[in-house]
Amino acid sequence: MLLNFWRGFTAWRRGRPFWAGLFVAVGALLILFPPFAGLKFGDLMISIQTLGGVSALLIGTLLGICAAALWLQPRFRLAAGIVTVLLSLVAIVVTNFGGFIIGTISSLLGGALAVAWTDEPKKPKESNEPKEPNEPETTQRVQPT
Repeated sequence: MLLNFWRGFTAWRRGRPFWAGLFVAVGALLILFPPFAGLKFGDLMISIQTLGGVSALLIGTLLGICAAALWLQPRFRLAAGIVTVLLSLVAIVVTNFGGFIIGTISSLLGGALAVAWTDEPKKPKESNEPKEPNEPETTQRVQPT
């Protein structure tokens, strides 16, 4: 039963930009988490609930939607990838360095993977071995004039 589940998951994963969606989702969580986590260092409470928190909520949610779109609707991978890259770059300026830079880098990597992904199978590479002399040449020779 577990083997059937794993095979089904592998087939599902190969039909969409899975790793791109995973990197975007991790980046979204890293951008979304710091403004709303109350960090406590001794008696000092650090909480970022300002305009940076509101923009982190907006950008993190939109990145989460892009990650879901990459997994559930792979035909929108180009649009979701471009939006992801733009939102990641905006997050650097607007939300405490884009999740302390790690969230931005993760989202940028996911966006780049989404834009580069294709569902076409790889073509086999041609061998570098010389052709047999009995095979006709595929190129034509042109006589100089």
